[in-house]
Parts: sequence; structure tokens; C-alpha cells
Amino acid sequence: MIITINQLISCSPLLILLSTAIVIMLFIAYNRNHAFTFLCSIIGLSFTLLSLYFVQKNIPTNVTILFHIDKYSLFYIAMIVLSSMISCVFAYSWLKNCPYDYEEFYLFLLFSTIGCISLIIANHMSVLFIGMELISLPMLGLIAYTYFKKHSLESAVKYMILSCTVSVLALFGIALIYSISGSLTFFSLMYELLMSMSHPNIVLLCGVGLVIVAFVFKLSIFPFHIWTPDVYNGTPSIVLIYLSTAAKIAVFSLFFKLFSFLTFFNIGFFNIALEIMLCCSIVFGHIMALFQTSIKRFLGYSSISQFGYLLVSLLNSSNFNFSLEVVGVYLISYWLSNIGIFGLMSMISNANCKLEFDCISCYRSLFWYNPVLSSIMTITLLSLSGIPITIGFISKFYLLSLIIKEHLWFLGMIFILGSMIGIYSYLKIITFLYLKPVTNSSVKKIILNTHSKKYVFFLFMISLLIVILGIFPDMVINVISRSEPRLFNIV
Repeated sequence: MIITINQLISCSPLLILLSTAIVIMLFIAYNRNHAFTFLCSIIGLSFTLLSLYFVQKNIPTNVTILFHIDKYSLFYIAMIVLSSMISCVFAYSWLKNCPYDYEEFYLFLLFSTIGCISLIIANHMSVLFIGMELISLPMLGLIAYTYFKKHSLESAVKYMILSCTVSVLALFGIALIYSISGSLTFFSLMYELLMSMSHPNIVLLCGVGLVIVAFVFKLSIFPFHIWTPDVYNGTPSIVLIYLSTAAKIAVFSLFFKLFSFLTFFNIGFFNIALEIMLCCSIVFGHIMALFQTSIKRFLGYSSISQFGYLLVSLLNSSNFNFSLEVVGVYLISYWLSNIGIFGLMSMISNANCKLEFDCISCYRSLFWYNPVLSSIMTITLLSLSGIPITIGFISKFYLLSLIIKEHLWFLGMIFILGSMIGIYSYLKIITFLYLKPVTNSSVKKIILNTHSKKYVFFLFMISLLIVILGIFPDMVINVISRSEPRLFNIV
């Protein structure tokens, strides 16, 4: 097998990250140095981001039968690399408060990023499985990084047990697909589905169903959502910046690429199952979020409903390009809002290292002694709820347009009902920020140190971007619409 220079350039994001991880491992073995490891990680991620400029000149291209790289892939790779960089920057000062080694944190993050990128450009079932495992295994280390804190080990153990179960199901599904198609490429899967349209093969459909279960588990879709609030509750906010953005975006980008074509084949069972799952995810996620007193658990349930909304994009059978735009806009909105809210929580927890700022009541009256922080939190929550002049509103508007175009009226009612419950639950938290301060209160006051100012500025810029993109959405829509619309020749 001969690999050309163009193929090597196309794989450069993976190669750069792999080289960075090897350099860090060798340096850790020689001499531990937190600052060097941090700088090495940031430089490696920056070069990875820069390499995308050269990669886009060689796409679309197949690197052997394992990887397929196109503009669609580059768009999501850029988001994932930026998530990793932001996580590293926020983690640097946070790790100084940890009572043990810091360097492994960056290694876990880099390996998980490699898993995310390989999943996005996967063109083969083996890469799909290895990519998912490469995301999950380092994630276990990241979730349990503060194992001495309450709920941390519990979260890691729950994530491990459920991840292992889903990995077994996914592997069994891949084996069933291979038993029918005789190949593990995605093209052979689609070819077999196309050939068996008139007489569906039960074994093949069972295999596809098990692989879909693996995806919906990773995305916390009902009824495979049960792990999410508990894992969010015990995971440090720094790790949640990455877990809630990069890991989920990578999984959804491949899920959409692989299974959006099923609507073209008009597989009735798939559509019915998908509609039930997304309706239950939207309603259940928002209703459960109403009763939470912990922000992490609240955002965990919120993520269930957010990805429930996103499943609507898989039901569009008439305009594939429009579905691509909907997914892109929605994921950018979700990405910015989650970086904003978890970044703010991690900064506050880091500045007040002996206190936990997870309870909603901890943010009571925040506006009266720190209006900038309360404004940032308000904008990110308003964007998640879909209020106008935020990018979150544009994403919800796009989804509603898709529902109307496809004449999915029952789904439209669920969408409106879920959005109303969601707006109420988000406004409940926002109200806490603006309540008048009470005297003789036992509420812990948020204190920021001098190092926090640069993070406040960054988070302010994120919230400003959420508003700017909400007023001028063309900037992001133009970028998304230039991503390759036809992902597979069969579509």
C-alpha cells in the first residue's frame, strides 16, 4: 500500500496531535514540568488548527479505505480542536490547585481529541469503533481526575460500566453487518441497505439498530440518557467544557453523516423510533431540568433535550443541504453556549478553590456585586433557551423551519411545548441572578482573583459572539453552506 504526499497532508491533523502526545509522554518520563506540557499541548493544537488550511486544498480525498476527509469534516475538526485549546487554557490554573501530577490531564485531552478527529473522518466500521473507544477511555481519566472529591469516582464508574455495555452492543452490531455485507466500509453498508430495500434483511437491520444504540447512548438520547446527569454532577467543570462540546459534536457529526440517508430509503421503523426518541428526549429533558438544584445536573438534563432537538435534522427527506445547515448552526450555538457557561463555572470554582459553586442558589444576587459575570451567564442561558438576538434563537428558528417544510405537525407541537418548558426552566435560573441581596444570608459570595480577569474577558467575548451571530447569522451560515453537501455518492 502506497500513501501519497497529498494523503499524508490530509492526515496531518491526526499526525501532529499524535506527535505532540508522544513528545509529552517522553518529556514526562524524563522530567515533569507543568508549564512545558501546557505550552507543548497548546502549540500542538495550534499547528493542528493551522494544518487545516493546507488540508482544505487536497479535499475531498480518501486516505486508504479507513478515512474520508472533506469540507464537512474540516468544519467540525476546527470546532473540536478549539474546544481542546480552550479546555487546556482553563485547566492550567485549575490544575495548580490539584495535589498531584498535572501533566496527564493534557495527555488524556490530546488522546481524546485524536479519537474525536478520527471519528469525524471515519469511513470504516473499525475506525468508528476505535474512535469511540479512544474518546471514552481518556474521558474516564478526565472524569475521575478529582477522585478525592464527592461524586467523582461514582461518575467515572457509572460512565465506565455503561460505556463498556454500549461498546459490546456496538461491536456485536458491526459483526452482524459484516456477516451480511462481507465488508466494514460505510459504502458497503449503504449498498446492502439499498439492495435490500424491497426485502429488508433482519440481521442487517439488527446490526444497524445496535450501532444506532451506541450513537444515541453517547449523545444521551432518551431512553439511553440515564448516565448523563450523574456523570455531569461528579465531573469538574473544566472537563465538562470538553465533554459537553467536543465529544458530543464528534459523535453527532458522524451519526448525521451515516444515518441521515436512511430517510431517503424510507425505512418506516427507523423514522418511528427516531420520532419517539426525540419527542421523549425534548419533553423529559426539560421537565427533569425544572426540578434540579444543581447547575451541572440541570445542564446535563438540558443536553438531553438539546440533542433531542437535533435529531429532527435526520427526518428531512427532501433537502439534504438544508439539514446540513440546520445541524451546523445548531452545533455552533450549542458549542458557544456550553463553553460560556462551563467556562464561567470553572473560573468561579477555581478562584474559590475551597468552595463548590454548583448549586443554583450560589448564584443568587450575582448581578448586584458582579454584573459582568451575571450578563455572561444570562446571555449563554438565553441562547440555550432560544431567545431572540442570540445564535440559539437562529438555531431553533432553523429547526422549526425544517419541521414546517416537512409537514411534521405533531413534532412541531412537541417542539413548541418543549421550548416553552425550556424557556421557563432557564428563566428560573436567570431570575436567581437578579434577586435583591438578602442580609444575614448563608449564601456563599463569589470572589474573583487577579488571574480571573483574563478569563472574564474571554468569556465576555464568547457571550458577545453569541449576540453578534444572533443579529448577523449570515457570517456562520455562509461558512456552513460551503461545507460539502454530498457526503456519499449513494445519496
